[in-house]
Order: sequence, then structure tokens, then C-alpha cells
Amino acid sequence: MEEIKIMEKPEWISWDDIHELLLAAHKKNIEKGILFRNVQMSGDEIGEKIGEEGCCWVALCGDKLVGTTSVKYYQGKSWWNHGKKVAHGCFTGILKDYQGIGIREDFDEKFREHIKRMGADIVDGNTAETNYVVLKIARKNGCKFVSYYAESRFNSIQFAKWLKGCPYSDKYIEMRFFISKMLTKIQYKPGKVERSHIITLFCEALQKINRKCKDIKSNK
Repeated sequence: MEEIKIMEKPEWISWDDIHELLLAAHKKNIEKGILFRNVQMSGDEIGEKIGEEGCCWVALCGDKLVGTTSVKYYQGKSWWNHGKKVAHGCFTGILKDYQGIGIREDFDEKFREHIKRMGADIVDGNTAETNYVVLKIARKNGCKFVSYYAESRFNSIQFAKWLKGCPYSDKYIEMRFFISKMLTKIQYKPGKVERSHIITLFCEALQKINRKCKDIKSNK
């Protein structure tokens, strides 16, 4: 195997190439019916989503694209990130034959360097609640589960790590996540099917309060 090179996406690799790589890397999940929103986006949509402030890295074996990951930035509006600059890891995929040889670790190093340089306050990510590998890695890296939401084929967990000190206690974060999860379970049947219009209106109102209630903090 040739040496693997990690670099920012060069011009000769198109956003459509990135899209095709993601489809190939997530083939197993797609066959199971787990279609992540990022994988469904077109190449142009991926480039637009990352934006000028974000960055896309690729892993090359010779001239072959074998992996990719990206970071985008946004201004937080939820209880856990209100007014903060959030770095969101996204569009990550590594071809099966190239997994377990250090590419993910090299991507992580590039990611950490970039978010530090850009002055991010929080780093976050999300995945299906059944993606135990990613959730275990997130926990290991110091992330907390902050939000739970329904998608068309599965439910997802959003996780976050405060880079400049967390203003909340672990118990408070766990409580907010529990509320988010319970309201989602009450509102939706599996497959994001609403139980009833009245229940939906009630849960949406409570979810809005849970997301926006940024001033209530527990003491450490």
C-alpha cells in the first residue's frame, strides 16, 4: 500500500468526488436503510454547507481518494451553545479497506488544529442513536449528549464538548438531554410518525422551551 497523505481538499478533487466517497464509505449503513442527511446531499450542497470558514480534508493513497472529513462553523442558538462559536465535525467517511490504519486519528489532529486556530468555543457532532462506535468515541473524547431528535428512518443524538470550560454540571446536562429524549419519544412513533396533532403541538412547545431556556443553570 502506498503512503497515505492527509491534506486540505485540492482543486482537482471535486465536491462530487467527496459525495461519491461518502456514499461508498457508508454503503453498509445505506443498505440497512440508515441514510444520514450529509450522505444524501449533492456535491454542491456539501461545499455550500462547509462554507468559506470551514475546511475539508482528504486522505489520498496515491491519486485515489480513500477518506474525507470536514468542519463547518455556526453561531449557537440552543441552551447549550447560545452565542458561542460552534465547530461541527461533518462529512466524514473512510473506505472500508483503509479503516484502522490511522487515517481517523490524522483527521482528528487536523480538526483540532483548525478549530483552535479559528477560536471555536464548542465542538459538536451527531449520529444515529444506534451508532454505538461513534457515540463511544464521543464519550471517550469528553463529549456530553445534549439533544435527541427524530429523523425519517432513525433517531439521532447530538453531542458536544466545551473547549473553554463547561458552564453546566453533568447532572444538569443529563437532565436536559433526558427531557429532549422523552419529548421526542412522546411526540413521534418510530420513523418520525406523529402520534397526534395535539401531542405534537404540546411537545413542540416544550421542546422550544428546552432548547431556548439558556438562562437556567445548575451549580457545579
